[in-house]
Amino acid sequence: MNTLSQAIKAYNSNDYQLALKLFEKSAEIYGRKIVEFQITKCKEKLSAHPSVNSAHLSVNKEEKVNVCDSPLDIATQLLLSNVKKLVLSDSEKNTLKNKWKLLTEKKSENAEVRAVALVPKDFPKDLVLAPLPDHVNDFTWYKKRKKRLGIKPEHQHVGLSIIVTTFNRPAILSITFACLVNQKTHYPFEVIVTDDGSQEDLSPIIRQYENKLDIRYVRQKDNGFQASAARNMGLRLAKYDFIGLLDCDMAPNPLWVHSYVAELLEDDDLTIIGPRKYIDTQHIDPKDFLNNASLLESLPEVKTNNSVAAKGEGTVSLDWRLEQFEKTENLRLSDSPFRFFAAGNVAFAKKWLNKSGFFDEEFNHWGGEDVEFGYRLFRYGSFFKTIDGIMAYHQEPPGKENETDREAGKNITLDIMREKVPYIYRKLLPIEDSHINRVPLVSIYIPAYNCANYIQRCVDSALNQTVVDLEVCICNDGSTDNTLEVINKLYGNNPRVRIMSKPNGGIASASNAAVSFAKGYYIGQLDSDDYLEPDAVELCLKEFLKDKTLACVYTTNRNVNPDGSLIANGYNWPEFSREKLTTAMIAHHFRMFTIRAWHLTDGFNEKIENAVDYDMFLKLSEVGKFKHLNKICYNRVLHGDNTSIKKLGIQKKNHFVVVNQSLNRQGITYYNYDEFDDLDESRKYIFNKTAEYQEEIDILKDIKIIQNKDAKIAVSIFYPNTLNGLVKKLNNIIEYNKNIFVIVLHVDKNHLTPDIKKEILAFYHKHQVNILLNNDISYYTSNRLIKTEAHLSNINKLSQLNLNCEYIIFDNHDSLFVKNDSYAYMKKYDVGMNFSALTHDWIEKINAHPPFKKLIKTYFNDNDLKSMNVKGASQGMFMTYALAHELLTIIKEVITSCQSIDSVPEYNTEDIWFQFALLILEKKTGHVFNKTSTLTYMPWERKLQWTNEQIESAKRGENIPVNKFIINSITL
Repeated sequence: MNTLSQAIKAYNSNDYQLALKLFEKSAEIYGRKIVEFQITKCKEKLSAHPSVNSAHLSVNKEEKVNVCDSPLDIATQLLLSNVKKLVLSDSEKNTLKNKWKLLTEKKSENAEVRAVALVPKDFPKDLVLAPLPDHVNDFTWYKKRKKRLGIKPEHQHVGLSIIVTTFNRPAILSITFACLVNQKTHYPFEVIVTDDGSQEDLSPIIRQYENKLDIRYVRQKDNGFQASAARNMGLRLAKYDFIGLLDCDMAPNPLWVHSYVAELLEDDDLTIIGPRKYIDTQHIDPKDFLNNASLLESLPEVKTNNSVAAKGEGTVSLDWRLEQFEKTENLRLSDSPFRFFAAGNVAFAKKWLNKSGFFDEEFNHWGGEDVEFGYRLFRYGSFFKTIDGIMAYHQEPPGKENETDREAGKNITLDIMREKVPYIYRKLLPIEDSHINRVPLVSIYIPAYNCANYIQRCVDSALNQTVVDLEVCICNDGSTDNTLEVINKLYGNNPRVRIMSKPNGGIASASNAAVSFAKGYYIGQLDSDDYLEPDAVELCLKEFLKDKTLACVYTTNRNVNPDGSLIANGYNWPEFSREKLTTAMIAHHFRMFTIRAWHLTDGFNEKIENAVDYDMFLKLSEVGKFKHLNKICYNRVLHGDNTSIKKLGIQKKNHFVVVNQSLNRQGITYYNYDEFDDLDESRKYIFNKTAEYQEEIDILKDIKIIQNKDAKIAVSIFYPNTLNGLVKKLNNIIEYNKNIFVIVLHVDKNHLTPDIKKEILAFYHKHQVNILLNNDISYYTSNRLIKTEAHLSNINKLSQLNLNCEYIIFDNHDSLFVKNDSYAYMKKYDVGMNFSALTHDWIEKINAHPPFKKLIKTYFNDNDLKSMNVKGASQGMFMTYALAHELLTIIKEVITSCQSIDSVPEYNTEDIWFQFALLILEKKTGHVFNKTSTLTYMPWERKLQWTNEQIESAKRGENIPVNKFIINSITL
């Protein structure tokens, strides 16, 4: 392994001192510019954790170091013996096995359980916690969460740095370049060609494209298959914020660059995976591609000899991943999306290299290095997605061998991948069949401060688990006693124990350092004075393996004296609910969580003292599911120095602080979680409405719902912008409709000024017509769902009041009633909608919208949309109140389907969804409703804008059809 590769390996192993030394040496060989970034990162890491060194031991200069002179724990000895790294006789081995069985045979006791309410009785009915993801890779959920938290990407150099890795194959490389020349985009991009030691001279090809592309070429010596090292060369040279990886034989379609950059600009936490098709370009000149940008996509698909990356379908080879993309909604529902990360066609933000590191250069045969890299992206919190527009075409001539033996390479690298990717690729094995993996499945972290008297029992309990695929990570938090000396003496040479030391920073700081230090995917928490039951990890781990959506599994504990004698079993709330966790810390030791879930939070809060764990597990509960096991797996040692006992006052204060912070992170600003009394030991609480909430509801605090037996009609109105003219609108409605019972207005509360609030109250007191304000739906300028969602939300608001309405009108904010007594007309019908043919543009947009297209196929056998009359503006639409609720149910299903795959329609949903829902309901029930057109008249020749003169003419009944009562749009 060359010096640079060694440096990268040391960095990825958190060995920053060694990495810095090797990067400095690499600078002398390759030039400082190539590694300047890495040198800076090493210095930053060492500054943050100055005492981490390459021996797994981290010791300040004044601290005394003792070489480990203690024997290894039994499990570690057996694991080393299994791979002949420790020589044991059969007799010795059998003796150790028997001892290990005795050590681990004890089973955790069942905890006492009782029937409880999942949601506390005093939990406010209108306090709805933010939704959880549908799966671990739910990028739709994550996008909404970031928007709620106000997280916006910061980009300095928008553009795509395309790393093209190559080995020989100049003709194919030239075609790939030609297709890059053909990119249709306004985003800048560069091409960095990284040559893995080609025997053929590629420089003539590079020179051909120097004037057509922003292109650079770097080469490394041919040391066999070193694709990872080659890619890493290019990654270090990248100048743009976004990285695109492209193999030399992957020709990108014309929208490739644009599609990747546009998606990453919207969410730079995505890793985007592109699909591939197989084509034969061996008889085509690169100039043909330059002269015809559409040539690439017109080529027929062929069968390839790549049996690893493709599956055969007759005479055509298909990307094996396509089926999985479809099954998992473009990977949104995949539990291991990194398995589909093939470095020949992917893109991600460059910032992820600082988090997850570069490609692992130990992979020196074909395959595995991209999946392992993808796993690290996944581990650190990236979300994987495939999108339209990023197809690349694999150019491998039929019948010809690639320079790389893929099948043989994969057989070699698969073992390396299993060593380094514990999640999905690792299963629980008996100790006889196990060994110490390079990356463990489980890490148990222990923050240690002045715990010399307790630390051995603690660490030994972690090592003596029935699950042996684990490591113990100890962070000495600047102990002032001999804690570090004891740890080093007992575990300094134990390959399953990793030790770091840092200046004292408190429990949160030590926890963050220890978790960051851990290599496992599943993380267990153990305090330095406590100890575990032998099956603690196994019980939790089995739950994780059964349900990949879990972010945390926890058990319960018992309180013991320092000598291990029982004080009492710990508090145990027998069933988890997020609502209960919002009122009390019920997630007690033993706790395990996934490192991915932890990276989706901001970690332990180092600014607070006490309630640190409560804060952390509230954060975790916001990003994934919890599971509670009623097993006593943890022994909590009470000795009088426990911080939770010594600092009750601070603990109580921060208890309430962290809950309110959790509510705020979830967008809940209308409730405070407040102390009920002043007792330090008390956690009694009360939920109080915030001033912000009171300001909203005080708008109509004097309004009481008025029952009027003659009033039959509800009106739903959506205001997309300012509320100027609102009261004029209300006056117009009741002037021409004496049967109006209630008007519900969906408004943007940011436009609800004090003057408008006063006007609404004055209107109510004068006319005694019920007014409801609604702002449940967030306002997005480009969302074609918003108007439909707003009307549905208005109906829900009415439903909550159990109002006795007969009809509902869907009105527009800029329309005007010009005739009296619409009710007399409406009661002749069940529904008033417009049903006209769809234009070509509408049909294209509907066909491009998978959720709605699927609905049509389900109910109408995929009939030609040209033959369906389903389009009509929603203004002035009316229907019976009962029918509105039935249509609401159908439309909600469509909206849920859209949201689940983040598929926003490119058409106005309110103009066709109600019509489709009505037709579906007729199909389901066999009942044909009595239909007519809407109440609205809006002739297109007037361009939807009425002058004052035209309005006055309409009021006189001139040029208005007899069945129309509203004109739209108007100038108010």
